[in-house]
Amino acid sequence: MGRTSFRSIKIESIIALCIESSNKSCYVEKPMQVKMPWGRDGELVLDLPSHWQVLAQARPAGMPALADLTRAIHQALDQPQGLPALESLVPAAGAVALVVDDISRPTPAHLLAPPLVQRLLAAGVDPERIRLVFALGTHRAMTKSEMRSRVTPQVFDRIQCQNHDCRDATGLVRLGKTRFGTEVGFNRVVAEAKLRILIGTIEPHPQAGFGGGLKNLLPGVAGAETIGRNHLLMPSPAQYHMIGTDPDANPMRQDIEEAAQMLPGQTFILNSVLNPQGEAARVVAGDPIAAHRQGLAAARQIYCVPIPRPADVILSNSHPMDLDLRQGVKAVANMPAAVKKGGVILGFFRCELGLEQVKLPATFPPMGLLRLLLRGLGSRGIYWLANHLPASVPVEERFIINYSLQMLKDYHLLIYSPNLVRDTRGKYRQMLYDDLPALLARADQLLGRRRAEVLVFPQGAVTVPALN
Repeated sequence: MGRTSFRSIKIESIIALCIESSNKSCYVEKPMQVKMPWGRDGELVLDLPSHWQVLAQARPAGMPALADLTRAIHQALDQPQGLPALESLVPAAGAVALVVDDISRPTPAHLLAPPLVQRLLAAGVDPERIRLVFALGTHRAMTKSEMRSRVTPQVFDRIQCQNHDCRDATGLVRLGKTRFGTEVGFNRVVAEAKLRILIGTIEPHPQAGFGGGLKNLLPGVAGAETIGRNHLLMPSPAQYHMIGTDPDANPMRQDIEEAAQMLPGQTFILNSVLNPQGEAARVVAGDPIAAHRQGLAAARQIYCVPIPRPADVILSNSHPMDLDLRQGVKAVANMPAAVKKGGVILGFFRCELGLEQVKLPATFPPMGLLRLLLRGLGSRGIYWLANHLPASVPVEERFIINYSLQMLKDYHLLIYSPNLVRDTRGKYRQMLYDDLPALLARADQLLGRRRAEVLVFPQGAVTVPALN
């Protein structure tokens, strides 16, 4: 043994680490300059302070797109997980409800919906029996043009399509409470259908761990109160971020699945898993739990990216979730596990549609004072505050308030987004920037212009940082 054996083991360890990195993600050391995608064809070039050291550029793993997506969809419907083939589930009478997520999600619904509707019609389901409901959650209503584009004109013009309204109490069916205390209310059309088919995508989610599965029902077609209570579920006030967590350890996901099981009739899912280019790499169908877990395994291979250790600075880009602030904010919401307490998270939000329907606070106190107050409250105090705001504050907004304040307590957040600066008319200068050098200078100042370690996430909105 001795010196020769030690050196041999060391070399083997280095080789193994290199192989693992190449399989899971792409780590590229660029201590002075970083480039990230910006929108569809653009690029951001950041000249970092010379005393910053880039530990890694962490990207989701590559996975080839399905060569024939339509064929893969039919194969999934022929041999669904945990259930017989789709046609054997079609009821002889009664409604069939299709639940499709909205334009804030990357689901290729225009590719998934037509083969599914074709199968239902071929199985003898009259078009009048099929109702398509867009799972908006608390998001704005989609226009007719958006709905038609989402599922293609051939589907939109053939069957009845409508938006879900989470605030329309008359359009909800009440089903009782979950063991977590969530009062369950679902869209009446969806709840009364004999067969429900959910079309969505399994992607990282800051609270539910991953999306897809029964998430199309809650929050997708649930009432506002149900959505809000579900979103406020956490293992503890201090553990407010749960991206990438296992379903069995995630209160929000457990609550979703318990609430969905209160519905009568049969629920079936058709979910895609997308590669980093937004192409369908996997399609799963069948039982909403079994099929979701199958897709989840593929999603973890793509999105869970190992990092060496938490860094002082995070550079996280919204790509490919570049539509609006609801999408872009995931670039920072995904990152708490990757940054040291007191560190700086720099978010780069393309936000092609700007704020869209997101409402920001009318006033914002000085950031230093706000962080001092939040630290005084602590995690439990912030959670208590979110749950005891005036009744005029919608329950679903309390989740957003809690999550935002918890992050502001722990980290410095700075955002580069010219479109958001435009839409807010420069109102939030403490946080929003349209000047890259100014953004980096402020981050350096917050760190005391000291040597800092940096992690870069060029596709941060769809990345799950995982400590080795």
